[in-house]
Amino acid sequence: MKLKDSLPLKIALIGVLALMMLVPLAMVQGQIHDRQTAADASQNEVAASWGRAQTLTGPVLKLSYETELLDKDQKKTVKLATGTVYPRTLAYDIDAQTQTLHRSIYDIMVYGADVVVTGDFVIPAYFADENLTEQLVVMGLSDLRGIEGSVDITLGDAAYAFHSGSTKADEYVPANSKGTLSEPIDLDKALMDGKTVLPFRLTYRVKGSSSLKVRPYGGTTEVKMRSDCPDPSFTGDFLPSERDVTPDGFSARWSVSEINRGDPDDTSFGVNLLQGVTQYQQTTRSAKYGILVILLVFIAGLAVELVGKKRIDLVQYLVIGLSLVLFYALVLSFSEFMRFPVAYGLAALMTVASLFGYFRGILRDKTAWLLTALVAVAYLLSYILLQMQTYALLAGTLLLFALLVGIMYLTANLNKRTEA
Repeated sequence: MKLKDSLPLKIALIGVLALMMLVPLAMVQGQIHDRQTAADASQNEVAASWGRAQTLTGPVLKLSYETELLDKDQKKTVKLATGTVYPRTLAYDIDAQTQTLHRSIYDIMVYGADVVVTGDFVIPAYFADENLTEQLVVMGLSDLRGIEGSVDITLGDAAYAFHSGSTKADEYVPANSKGTLSEPIDLDKALMDGKTVLPFRLTYRVKGSSSLKVRPYGGTTEVKMRSDCPDPSFTGDFLPSERDVTPDGFSARWSVSEINRGDPDDTSFGVNLLQGVTQYQQTTRSAKYGILVILLVFIAGLAVELVGKKRIDLVQYLVIGLSLVLFYALVLSFSEFMRFPVAYGLAALMTVASLFGYFRGILRDKTAWLLTALVAVAYLLSYILLQMQTYALLAGTLLLFALLVGIMYLTANLNKRTEA
């Protein structure tokens, strides 16, 4: 027997070729990663101008006053003290509308949200007896560039409009909040009149991207949120007690008490407004099946050689393997300009058609149709697995097992046929 006709050697060389295909597959996956990185960079550029992920904070009251203290010599000294009054009740009504912006070939989802915050403050009685030197209402926002228009608050019978944040107010919002707004207020008349419960209504419009969250600063915090985003991901320390997600959007409601919230500065909840699974994520997932498709086609080609007495050279196996790898590069390229199902179908059609012509030239009989059908079925099943999430691993494992059983059946009598 000639060395080139040795079956074990042929199998070993085909196995080496299959392993070699991991190199171009890794190159394609690296290209997918680079394109994903470029898309993320474009999203960050848009977010820097439009508004980043937003976390809404406050409002709270900051009240500074002079208090007398006795030192160790029993001498009175005057010291400036500051107290913070958090809302007793806090209710957010948020209506977020999404839109898609374009940067180069990339689509970036952003949102604009109309926010109405209502509730009330209970002013501790001892503030009425103090000489208040500074009275501020303070609110925080992750990215002040997202503010669109004015930020207005009605506190009791008085109306105010927020201006730029002051450094003195920064300590009353979380350190990870990049912006604060504060506005001087006048509580003296209300306190003199004995009004210790002050209702408020805060309204503003905010722009952002990626996510929209709230910090539960109230004794009880109620949040109602609506959006036209069809793919929300509820996140944070609390999940909504009620939710309704449809293809046209979602609505959700949270209810949080100070009893179970912990430190409100370390607590937030809300929603990630997703753009759905991107073409890069889908292409990456499909490329993970690449080595399995290549092995399957190589094994099928070897079976055709042994059963049908045909010969496929190692160089031809190499060309077939590279064609199967190029399929994923085609999917990546097409998916940046068209919907992923169309891109996947077009790449599969081109690959299957080219391989059919190649198989016909090599085998020159009906086994070319068999191998072509196998490639088409492999791509079809791979796409079906992409659409599955919960059962993708189970379905893929069962599929591979079924294919292995089929190959075992076809090759069970190889020894007898070879001897004959």
